[in-house]
Amino acid sequence: MKLIGTYFSPFTRRVAVALMALGIPYEHDDLNGYTDPDRARQLNPVAKVPVLVLDNGEQLIDSAVMLDYLDEWAGTERALTPPAGVDRRAILQLTAIATTLYEQTTARHFEEQRTPDCIQLQLIERYRLQTIGGLQALDIASNAKGVIRKVPLNRATISAVVAFDYARMLHPDLDPATIAPNLAKVVLALSNEPAFQQTLP
Repeated sequence: MKLIGTYFSPFTRRVAVALMALGIPYEHDDLNGYTDPDRARQLNPVAKVPVLVLDNGEQLIDSAVMLDYLDEWAGTERALTPPAGVDRRAILQLTAIATTLYEQTTARHFEEQRTPDCIQLQLIERYRLQTIGGLQALDIASNAKGVIRKVPLNRATISAVVAFDYARMLHPDLDPATIAPNLAKVVLALSNEPAFQQTLP
């Protein structure tokens, strides 16, 4: 397989972590859709990464679709998401919170790049509060009985750890470790795992 996209993209990184966690070898193409939109557009009609090229040449263009495919590839016993029921819904809902954090963290970053006369402070505050709320929700699920934990690794844990790292990298003023201390412990516990360490931007 070939994963196309910079690890700076949390969507790309979570797919890379899943690939490595499942022991699936892949080639990495460090494409940044913002710096090379023409090439990204050739691979994806909306010029976004990641793109996952399967061994048969099929191209997947959404990280959620990629993770579903990897679960299918791994089989029920090794899949990162339960196949059905309340456990599956819990994992998917937490994953949705994490991916919203990716989006709002990015949105705040770009809003802050505007010239001072164009910055919308109310938007920045809205994004900040959404990020805090998301981290707090993930933190609740990171307690001793929560589904976000080191073992067994699942889609929600991968997505949450990536969200934590991404928020910390782009907006250190938030201090995610203070907002989400339980999640911070999970992040620390996984920090030396190759799947997370080798995919840091």
